[in-house]
Amino acid sequence: MDKKMRLFLAALFIAYVALILHETLLSRPPIFSGAYELNLFASYHRAMRAPSHLARIEVRNLFLNVAMFVPMGIMLPAIFPRLAKFYITLPIALAATIAIETAQFITHRGVFATEDILHNFAGAIIGFLLFLGLSPLCASLFIPNNDDKILPEKQNDVE
Repeated sequence: MDKKMRLFLAALFIAYVALILHETLLSRPPIFSGAYELNLFASYHRAMRAPSHLARIEVRNLFLNVAMFVPMGIMLPAIFPRLAKFYITLPIALAATIAIETAQFITHRGVFATEDILHNFAGAIIGFLLFLGLSPLCASLFIPNNDDKILPEKQNDVE
């Protein structure tokens, strides 16, 4: 990947991180006093017991928590090729989601929820798998074609 593309992706990643911090911390008032939810599937239970319009909100939040970390699973290894290993990228994503949940708990701007950690981590896994699947395609799009540097094969003049 050329330098301009890497810089563009890095700027996009910074904007992505800023958006995540805004949505998970900065846009919320400090109204949750030490709130936490350690039941791993609490929202699933709430969705099953709730009226349909509230159940839709729970399901939407579940999908948004997964979707929120898909870009991280794609962009970290794309920007930093040394991170393009699952045992490097995924622990970084896990640490990021735990940091967000912990910050929400400490600042009272959200609920520390183990379920959110699971869903965010699942999103990072999906993103990393997409990165692995899309890498060959992206490489062919962003790496200049070197066909002009390939010398034509010598042809035998023997008839």
